[in-house]
Amino acid sequence: MLVQQTSECIIHLMYYYSHRQNPRNRGLILGWGLFLALMLSACAGENSAPPPPSPTVGQLTPYWTSTPTPALQREASDSSLTPAPAATPLPTPTPLIYNIVKDDTLTSVAFRNGISLEDLLSANPGIDPNFLTIGMSITIPTAEGSLISLPLPTPIPVTLHSPICYPTSDGGLWCLVLVENNQPHSVENISALISLLTSSSANIPAQVAIPALNLLIPGQAIPLAAFFAPPIPEDALPRAELLTALPISADSKRYLDTGMEISNISIAQSQRQATVTGEVRLSEAGAPARHIYLAAAAYDADGNPIGFRKQEILVELAPGDVLPFDITVFSLGPPIANVEVLCEARP
Repeated sequence: MLVQQTSECIIHLMYYYSHRQNPRNRGLILGWGLFLALMLSACAGENSAPPPPSPTVGQLTPYWTSTPTPALQREASDSSLTPAPAATPLPTPTPLIYNIVKDDTLTSVAFRNGISLEDLLSANPGIDPNFLTIGMSITIPTAEGSLISLPLPTPIPVTLHSPICYPTSDGGLWCLVLVENNQPHSVENISALISLLTSSSANIPAQVAIPALNLLIPGQAIPLAAFFAPPIPEDALPRAELLTALPISADSKRYLDTGMEISNISIAQSQRQATVTGEVRLSEAGAPARHIYLAAAAYDADGNPIGFRKQEILVELAPGDVLPFDITVFSLGPPIANVEVLCEARP
């Protein structure tokens, strides 16, 4: 509005001034005045345009894109009516082969590869958890679990007792389950799956329980042990299921015959620990022993396992030689009433 009034004022002034000048200059003055008025009118037209509207929340400005092919248009328009096609399954990943190095255990290998001990045992059903040699090759199952579904060999029907669990000071739980070999032949690679049932439906991963020794000859019993990390609900009830128990071929030379003589069992006054002394005699018929494994199991007055201890002795023991030993075992809770020691010798 101000620009329009200014234009009119300029025209009137030019007209007035032109009549006071020489008639020869009158046309030139009027022409310049008209030119300035038109320029101001044009500027007013540009500045008086209304401002652009504010964008509406929730609306998107469409982008110009190339027109899709008819096939893609139909697929896009039908996607809201029918489920999207299933993704093409990827090829099954190739499992990894790992070579055992010094100080390796199956638990440490499983932890470093982000898998459970159960999955590692399932991928290597014939492996001895207590006898890993440097350079031994084992299979690491893939993260997708392609090997987890592999069927395990049917376990030899050894006797599996009910599991008993003992809480730890940090809120964890040790669970022991006694297994007896009531078969006429020796068995190896014994393991059980222990799960905890709770009223709160807490998701507590099951654990694989294994013994301190790999070999169990007829008539012997040994506890299997598994640890559950805290926190554990107070009402948790354990349940055990036999996972593996394999027969030993008659011509196997992986184990050597031994005899054991216990000379003394000393139970502390507190009845929370006990020390056993004795000696191991290697059979005269066979190869020298380089690995001697001892397993001490503590029992309460009712015969329930309440503690365990493993001891490995690296020695050159010739056939017929004697090896003295002493081993101490501790109770996880109840008083110790008895201690048994088993032995396993390997060349």
